[in-house]
Amino acid sequence: MEIKEAPMRFIPQFLKPWLVALLAIMLGWFLRASSSNTSQAQLVFDIPVDLVSHIELQKAGRTLVFDRIGDAWQQTQPYVQSANPVAIRKMVVAMAEARLLQVSPLSQLPARSGLDDSAPNIKVTWPNGSATLRVGKSHPAGLAWLADIQKNIGGPGSSEMHRLLVDGDPVQLRSARLFDRSGAESDRVIVQANSGTKRLEIVLQKKDGRWSLIEPIEARADNIAVADFLEAVARLEHDGFVDDSPQDLSLFGLTQPAATITIRSFDISKGVVTEEILEIGGDSAAGPGGRFGKRRDRPGVFQLEKRSLSTLFPPSAAFIDATMLGVDPAEIKSIALQNASGEPTAQLIRGVTQWQFTLASQSASAQASNTQPVTTEVAISKSENIQPANMQRVRDLLQTLCAARATDLATETIPQNMVVAKMLVTLSSGATIQLVVGKDSQGRWLIGDGGNVTRVYPATLAFPIMPALFGSSNR
Repeated sequence: MEIKEAPMRFIPQFLKPWLVALLAIMLGWFLRASSSNTSQAQLVFDIPVDLVSHIELQKAGRTLVFDRIGDAWQQTQPYVQSANPVAIRKMVVAMAEARLLQVSPLSQLPARSGLDDSAPNIKVTWPNGSATLRVGKSHPAGLAWLADIQKNIGGPGSSEMHRLLVDGDPVQLRSARLFDRSGAESDRVIVQANSGTKRLEIVLQKKDGRWSLIEPIEARADNIAVADFLEAVARLEHDGFVDDSPQDLSLFGLTQPAATITIRSFDISKGVVTEEILEIGGDSAAGPGGRFGKRRDRPGVFQLEKRSLSTLFPPSAAFIDATMLGVDPAEIKSIALQNASGEPTAQLIRGVTQWQFTLASQSASAQASNTQPVTTEVAISKSENIQPANMQRVRDLLQTLCAARATDLATETIPQNMVVAKMLVTLSSGATIQLVVGKDSQGRWLIGDGGNVTRVYPATLAFPIMPALFGSSNR
């Protein structure tokens, strides 16, 4: 059999590189021409993206409505729910950039376009205008069938809206956050959970800018720890809606929720106090590690992952302030040192430029020598018994009172036989804090502040409480 040689065999060797280059140039011209034709595709709408204030989406017999209220987006149908502004803008921009490569009357489009009345559609409204886009089936070459319902035209076009509206789920325009207002404006937190025969309850309350633990015990709370918790909760998101209108909540373990988290906050935009309640189902309905949840004020049920649950249920001890005072050193105006019986032994008073120190007996004689009532500051300046305090000792004391963190917590008060001293701390606001100082058999420091918690500090803690240490001669 005779075999013919390929045509390239007859091309001189020196012409082959030129032929390859010519083919590359022709291919580039072809691609450029294709790109030019695409860029000339017709925009379907002229939408002022930043002015859109109302969106209606219809898909598979379900209608979702979103409205812009002030600077925020909110789902208003089928129920009120905060929205995801980033996802909404992405949808509106994609609709504004939708293009048709070939325009035909809607009645002339083939049935395979899928642009009948059952196709998903989106309507956006802005002042003095609106636009409605229907999205059909996918089209060869990575396109999609699109239709302008108001103009009754359609054809093959860009595919981004098909990806968002047909392949995607419109519920993604909702916010997935569990709480809308958890943060600086919150003033009450209640965490309740049932685990077998045990019941967990944590109640935190803010008053005059300071947080307190109310349950399971009363104690001064750590403002930073509570703020961190509220910020972490504000960032938490669920893992997707599973049912918008559940008929049987028992399927999700939500007939009697296993846990609830309540956060009360002040809504600045409305000037009212709002309460958000998250309900969490039992651990069997959603499988190992997962739970179903819902907001009490909304019907939608969503999925929760284990990592979210661990954030929502911290131990109560995590909220207790581990410092002795829970204030900044700059807030302290004076410190009265007392013996174990509460009798004054010395006093430290903040002056304009330095701290002043006086022993109790000297302070009494100084007050007796003045026939007219005077303020503490005046008494200090006029009394010869007042002396500058040892500033290093004062700094050590302030550091211990305000920054040292307890290594352990106890729910018992300090036994009287362990009390070694007391302190009365006066703040610049006029408020006072009474501290009881004790030592246990291991030499550890025990500090009580009148609440139900005793804070335990290591024996090595630098804690100057002897009056003689603060005299100016002890430098």
